[in-house]
Amino acid sequence: MKFPDSMEQGVRLTGPMMAALKVAMDDYRPPGINTKALTPPDKCLASWEYIHTTVLQVDDNLFFVEFSPDLRNCGPGYIMLDAGATYAIDGKGRILARDW
Repeated sequence: MKFPDSMEQGVRLTGPMMAALKVAMDDYRPPGINTKALTPPDKCLASWEYIHTTVLQVDDNLFFVEFSPDLRNCGPGYIMLDAGATYAIDGKGRILARDW
């Protein structure tokens, strides 16, 4: 594996952004979820590889984190409406609101 010469084109997340993202991730999909006990559609939904994530920092004390599942690669017939969520998180890592 060859590492890139520069990370300039990468997405840069600040420490507070990462903290907000972790809080939202842990609420959206709890870390201890047992994927073996889930139905096939739920297993796919529980996999982070199928979740598109956007983090918006409004100011030092307000972040929005949005999860938008893209289940097209899970297999034929995987259609799920309203499976995403948007979180409002303060600078101390508290969830202020969530919109399912």
